[in-house]
Amino acid sequence: MKAPLLLIAGSLPLLAAEPNTLTPEEKKDGFELIFDGKSLDGWRTYKQEKPKDKWVVEDGAITLTAKGGGDLITDAKYKDFELRFQFKIAPEGNSGIMWHVAEIDGPPYLTGPEYQILDSNAKTGYQHEIKKGNIAGAFYDLVPGKAEWSKPAGEWNDGSIRIEGSKITLTVNGTTTAEVDTSTDEWKEMLAKSKFANWDKFNKMPEGHICLQDHGDKVAFRTVRIKEL
Repeated sequence: MKAPLLLIAGSLPLLAAEPNTLTPEEKKDGFELIFDGKSLDGWRTYKQEKPKDKWVVEDGAITLTAKGGGDLITDAKYKDFELRFQFKIAPEGNSGIMWHVAEIDGPPYLTGPEYQILDSNAKTGYQHEIKKGNIAGAFYDLVPGKAEWSKPAGEWNDGSIRIEGSKITLTVNGTTTAEVDTSTDEWKEMLAKSKFANWDKFNKMPEGHICLQDHGDKVAFRTVRIKEL
């Protein structure tokens, strides 16, 4: 595993010119918006036909207004891709984005690894997660992050998830927070020491849904765009 590093300015244009639009570079590179800024078309609650009513479009963002929306997944499945997005978490809040999620018995996290979303500077909530480094932008429970990488709760952050074969790269606000190769002995040792060690379907799906987590706290997502690799 490579240590997190600061990306060279301009090398990864995470922020679109306007919310829910693509930059000219992203259009040329083949990115597509998977949220139109107006509706939840293309999204539904896990194992449901439609989104539950706690998921709404608010101020141009996919927003979980309260607990009870269930995890929200894309209709489409993706294999290798680069996903770029903006997220905003409520103070003391927790959420996440999972990938390669399959609709099996049990919740999405049994199959889908997670890009953690958290109020990294929470004073009371989720102190056990903060202590372990499970903060905004981290590879949940596998590669810890640092609080200074994310913006305060209530502000928009830019993130990305890139999956290419066995390689996983995560970023937040231009900083690479995790860069792993799941075919290596290093990854296998890391997994063996984690709570996922005996989860036989975890990170095993060759493709799957992208999933926005309902952890019970208000969270918002916008400018969600993807390029299939």
